Amino acid sequence: MTCPEPLARHHWVRLDADWERHLRSPLAPEAREQLLAWWAQGRPFVVARADAADTEEELRLGLALPDKRRIALHVGRAAVLSSRPPLALREVWRTAPESWRPVLRHLHFLGETLGVPVGVFGSLAWEYLSGVKYVRPDSDVDLLFSPTRWTDVERLLSALEATSRTPGGVRLDGEVLLPDGGAVAWRELASRPHRLLVKGPRGAGLRAWKELTALFAETPA
Repeated sequence: MTCPEPLARHHWVRLDADWERHLRSPLAPEAREQLLAWWAQGRPFVVARADAADTEEELRLGLALPDKRRIALHVGRAAVLSSRPPLALREVWRTAPESWRPVLRHLHFLGETLGVPVGVFGSLAWEYLSGVKYVRPDSDVDLLFSPTRWTDVERLLSALEATSRTPGGVRLDGEVLLPDGGAVAWRELASRPHRLLVKGPRGAGLRAWKELTALFAETPA
């Protein structure tokens, strides 16, 4: 595993044996029991959005259980044993349900053609990293796109909209990462509203469409 810095949303971490010593917020007994059982299997936690008051030495982590329960964990960075960036689609698409694979393969090659990295989070990522069954017939695929040019954003959105209209296809959700570290749901971006909800490293808020396109205009090709 690599240890990317800084850790951001959708990164994955494994915790050291003394992680409880680094807790910054108390845990309810049931949550502690579930976290300990998960950690004992060597399984990872996902990095979540930081709170506005958090310092650079703190991390917000999450555990999404197969039954859709979610447990939040607030620790110091010293609790991290190892970390890795979000999973790339090319790592996991062959392990997805067989009916999903043609669409995921298509999106992988779309990303290759555009030069846009395509990542995966959500149930497909949890299942791949933990070995626990998460994906169900009605599960969505949560994708993470990292374009650097607005022209690629437009081409990406057109392709995703077309793919999503395929009868009987898997539902595609996910986010487009912005050059300033924010993220916006691709479906919301595709609707082209005047203002969009952007998830930032330390909070979420509405931002103007023109503001987002300007971010890409300032990014070198």
